[in-house]
Amino acid sequence: MRQLRALDLFTGLGGWLDGLVLEGFDVVGVEIDPKIAALNKHRVIVADVCELNPEDFKGYDLIVGSPPCRNFSRIAIAGKNVWKVPPDPEGEGMRLVKAFINFVEVAQPRYWLMENVPGLQRYYGPAKTETYISQTMKRCFWGNFPFFLVPRDFNKGILSGGRNRATGEIRKPTHKYDYSGKLRAWERAKIPLPVARALGVAVRQALEN
Repeated sequence: MRQLRALDLFTGLGGWLDGLVLEGFDVVGVEIDPKIAALNKHRVIVADVCELNPEDFKGYDLIVGSPPCRNFSRIAIAGKNVWKVPPDPEGEGMRLVKAFINFVEVAQPRYWLMENVPGLQRYYGPAKTETYISQTMKRCFWGNFPFFLVPRDFNKGILSGGRNRATGEIRKPTHKYDYSGKLRAWERAKIPLPVARALGVAVRQALEN
C-alpha cells in the first residue's frame, strides 16, 4: 500500500506528527511561530494557516489541527481575565477555528480531525468525541475521523479497549506505549503520543478496508 500523507495545521510542538510518523505517515506541519516550528523533528512550514491556499494541499489522507484554545478555556468562559490581552472567543478564537474548517472543506482530505477544549462547543457546536487524553487534559474532537480508542490507563500506557457496541464484548488492548507522568509545563499542551498513534492506526485501517 502507498504511504499515507497527513497534514497538521497549528502544529505547535508536533504531538500529532510524532505519533502519525510512527504509524507510517508522511507528515507535514504548519506553524506560525518559527521558534516553535524549530522544536519539531519533522518538516514544518512556517506560515499563517489563514494565509495559505488550501487548494495547494489537496490529496492528503488526513488533516488534523489544534487551533489555539486559549480563547475557549474555562477561565475565558468564566470571564476571569488573567491575561494581558482579554480572551476573544467569538472574534479571534472563532476566526482561527473557521480558518481550519474552511481549509478542510477546500482541501478535501479523506479524513479530518480538529482538537480543542470542551469550551469550544459553546461556540461551534457539539463535538464528535469528548474525552480525557491524559490525566488532566479533557479535550474534544470534531471531524469525520474513524472511531479510535483513546488511552485510559495512563500509568501503564495501555490503550484501553472498552466494549464493542455491536457485540457487547470487551475489546482487547491493542497497543502499549511509554506514557510518562513527568511532564514539563510546556509539554502538557502537546498531544500525547498514544493518542496520535491511535488516530493513525484507525485511519490506516479504515483506508485499508
